[in-house]
Amino acid sequence: MADDEVVGRKKRGPRAGGPKRRSFTAEYKLRIVEEYERLTEPGAKGALLRREGLYHSHIID
Repeated sequence: MADDEVVGRKKRGPRAGGPKRRSFTAEYKLRIVEEYERLTEPGAKGALLRREGLYHSHIID
């Protein structure tokens, strides 16, 4: 059995029970990128990222 094979509803392996990756809808991504690009005040972009729980790499990729 592979490390990441699912048995029933329980996952086995190194990430079993670990955190799940977040996924973002296309609408959310577009809204955040548009808002990020409109911000001009010093610190405003960082405040947006903190409010949304995002990292700079989420926006720039």
